[in-house]
Amino acid sequence: MDNSEADTERTAHAPVEDLPPRLAEDEFYRALASSKRRRLLSYLLETTDSTVDELASVLSGWEATATGTMRTQRDRLNRRIELIHVHLPLLANTGLIEYDPATGSVELESISPPVADIIRQSINAEDRSPSPTDA
Repeated sequence: MDNSEADTERTAHAPVEDLPPRLAEDEFYRALASSKRRRLLSYLLETTDSTVDELASVLSGWEATATGTMRTQRDRLNRRIELIHVHLPLLANTGLIEYDPATGSVELESISPPVADIIRQSINAEDRSPSPTDA
């Protein structure tokens, strides 16, 4: 069993008092309901901080990879608009990120290991799922 499987096993059987309260919050699951937000959080788990422009580029790149098509500047602008008006405010209100609209800076808040595991596992599962073009 590798380390990630061992960590998952420990998290799955952790006593309730060891689990973070966030796991009982509906807002947390609403925040994770979007693939874009899960990918954004996954990226921030690795980099800790970023900017709106960088995140728009990253999301556009993931979409291009997933669909096998080139993305245009317009697609990137649309991702940026979605980030500013939908995704980043929701994640900030949930307490998962700190977002400063004035500077465009985005920083991951302190996330407990079980929450980080859920984010990583959801991305791993999504990456292993056949895409609509594979079917």
